[in-house]
Amino acid sequence: MVQTSAQRQGSVAALTAAVAAIAGKVALPESVARAAQQVLAGRLSLNASLDGATLQKAVLSSGIFQESALAAGRVPDQTDMKSALLTLRQTLTNWLGQQAAPIAAAMMAPPVRGGVLRARSAHEPSGIDPAATPEEAGKMLLERTDAALSRMRLHQHASLPDPTGKPGGDWSLDLPVLIGNHQTLLQMQIHRDGKGNAEQDGERGWQMRFALNLPALGEVGAHVSLRGEATGVMLWASEPETAAMLESELPQLRGALAATGLQPGAIIVRRGEPSAAPAPSGHFLDAQT
Repeated sequence: MVQTSAQRQGSVAALTAAVAAIAGKVALPESVARAAQQVLAGRLSLNASLDGATLQKAVLSSGIFQESALAAGRVPDQTDMKSALLTLRQTLTNWLGQQAAPIAAAMMAPPVRGGVLRARSAHEPSGIDPAATPEEAGKMLLERTDAALSRMRLHQHASLPDPTGKPGGDWSLDLPVLIGNHQTLLQMQIHRDGKGNAEQDGERGWQMRFALNLPALGEVGAHVSLRGEATGVMLWASEPETAAMLESELPQLRGALAATGLQPGAIIVRRGEPSAAPAPSGHFLDAQT
């Protein structure tokens, strides 16, 4: 599964960009158009203030938890991205009477547990001519839907429990995001330290890393560590101008963290691309404070 999916994977943001490009311009069957709009509804908008509850909902609806929800007897939320992708693929297949054709090997690196996050591309070209026939557009959407599902399976594989039985948890996921009219991909990793008792130990450690690429800013990312109420933040930017801008905003970030009741530790900006995997939970904070 991993080998096949790695060869067929593609960005879900490439699919949402294609759907947005032909919306209202290509006459798709109603069932297909409705399923495609459900995929668009799964985008995370960064055009307004983003709070913790909105980000939490986006993570839970990212699609990587679909099977665990079903196994627990819960029906996945209607905004679950994997459910939306499966529905779109089924409606496209019912209409076109075919499965997705193999696509060229993706340039994306497959998600790997603890791997370095990179967001190399800032653009998700639709690749669909608005003047295309409905069937031509449908075939392209089917290919991209299948590619997005392959990418989803790779994230789910990277999020499986540690094969050595080590306690804790790691989750790997992609979130399609909308900034203005620009669509891109927010790649995330979340790590939970398995030490201690979750019910009694308020010092359980968490780490969150993300990376995205924006046309005006270049590639940017963050590594956030949390243990109890103490938090550390390391931001990075590939472009020197972006790094300088982030550095100028550090006092505001420190104040915002304190305003939420957290105890800010090290808050730094690094210039250039990341080159190493994250340190074990809590180590970044301890080493920098």
